[in-house]
Amino acid sequence: MTTLDVLGIIALCTVLWAGFHLIAGYVAQRLPLDWLTRWPVIGASYAWEHGGRCYEWLGIRVWKDHLPEAGGLLRDGFSKRRLASAEPDYLDRFARETSRAEFGHWLTWALALTFFLWTPAWMGLFMVVYGGLVNLPFILIQRYNRARLRRFIARSTRRSARAD
Repeated sequence: MTTLDVLGIIALCTVLWAGFHLIAGYVAQRLPLDWLTRWPVIGASYAWEHGGRCYEWLGIRVWKDHLPEAGGLLRDGFSKRRLASAEPDYLDRFARETSRAEFGHWLTWALALTFFLWTPAWMGLFMVVYGGLVNLPFILIQRYNRARLRRFIARSTRRSARAD
């Protein structure tokens, strides 16, 4: 295999990964939010996550804001870079949109399996590992933010109930 062959394969993989991200984002954007939030793996928070606190030992508060956020790039997209409001409906939508983003990153990672169809097994395995390394931080951010938002919404609801 020549250097030109290797560079061609790298270029093809780069284009495919960019395509996978676009396809997954497009598919996630078109799926109904209610449907996505009902998926147990994506829509739920689990007791072991301790309301998102389990991700803090990974230093997520330090690095999460340094990664790109593309939710607002697609038509009808929802940017999750910053909170735009403290209104309960907005916060609920934001929390639900984290399920959409999480699904998109799981789907992107799953698309790495297609490399097994046309590359040697070692390269397919490399691409699956690479897909995990690239997408897992974004999945963790969505899970962390959703759990924090749900905690905040529950606390606000309790305060409102006590004030009435």
